[in-house]
Amino acid sequence: MISHLFYADDAVFIGEWSDNNLTRIMQILHCFSLSSGLKINISKSHLLGVGVPRESANTTARRLGCLVMSAPFKYLGVMVGGNMALVKSWDDVIGKLNSRLSKWKRNSLSIGGRLTLLKSVLGSTPIYSMSLYKVPKSVLHSMEVIRRKFFYGVNGDDTKITWVSWPKVLAAKEYGGLGVSSFYALNRALLFKWIWRFISQDNSLWFRVIFSIHGSNLSSVDAFHTSLWKSIVWEVFSLNSQGIDLLSHCRIRVGNGYRTRFWKDKWIGDNQLCHIFPRVYALETAKESSVAEKLNGSFSDSFRRNARGGVEEHQLAQLRLLIDPVILSSSVDRWVWDLSSDGDFHVKDIRNFEVIG
Repeated sequence: MISHLFYADDAVFIGEWSDNNLTRIMQILHCFSLSSGLKINISKSHLLGVGVPRESANTTARRLGCLVMSAPFKYLGVMVGGNMALVKSWDDVIGKLNSRLSKWKRNSLSIGGRLTLLKSVLGSTPIYSMSLYKVPKSVLHSMEVIRRKFFYGVNGDDTKITWVSWPKVLAAKEYGGLGVSSFYALNRALLFKWIWRFISQDNSLWFRVIFSIHGSNLSSVDAFHTSLWKSIVWEVFSLNSQGIDLLSHCRIRVGNGYRTRFWKDKWIGDNQLCHIFPRVYALETAKESSVAEKLNGSFSDSFRRNARGGVEEHQLAQLRLLIDPVILSSSVDRWVWDLSSDGDFHVKDIRNFEVIG
């Protein structure tokens, strides 16, 4: 249960809607003011009732002396409660991009200066919203048009000879490009960062909330209820259907084996052992057992019966050959990202995939 969120000088109190709860919160804030000497400006604070009639929220706000907030609203620069799948929801982001591009910058800067500005300012302006929401393709196209015209020094609907093709500008430097990276690839990379944080189980507050609501299995996300997490997970599966399997680059590096499931995690080879050796897995009674439990004890003690000849005996022999060389260490099991040398996830690794929307 989350009762409050603090960020810098901003505080959010969360609780069941009741007169008693609201009165107690106001008393707590008053006590804080008396003890700290810092006065709370209630008249600038906002009250948001989720599933509460508007009239009830207005009445309570007048009694407390604060303002009423309704969804959608902005919190810490991000839209909350709105439908970000709508093109019009991104008008503010596109407006900010245009505001960064004055005519004198386009006309006075060299192509090298425009490239630098393109990578720094124009690349980071929408990054906050793009890190949470899947951006509609038409919006991504509009944002790319703004960047492309600025880079080529084009005003309005004018045309100009382009000495470098736009795909070449977006391509990574390793492939002979200028390393700007497309907004499409950036958006998908930022979204996948949440997937990485979830499967690597960083035990943050965010992870614990998502885990308590949606469980541990990505494929079990409720298909009948719209949520931000569901849209992120579905986008990853959508990329997979297009031949871009980002999840395949997330692997477990086994240490002591206590945090890795022997049968159901991809810890040795490219697939789960329950899929590689289905007949042996059918004999297993402790299907959630860890690698440590299987390798430190007698391997077949948890089988419901001994393996019989034929396929069962053959698969068991193959399984033993596969796991016999494994030596557990004292380190903790951890997830690694195999596209980077240090094993940690980096957004640039996906951007360099040159994903095309």
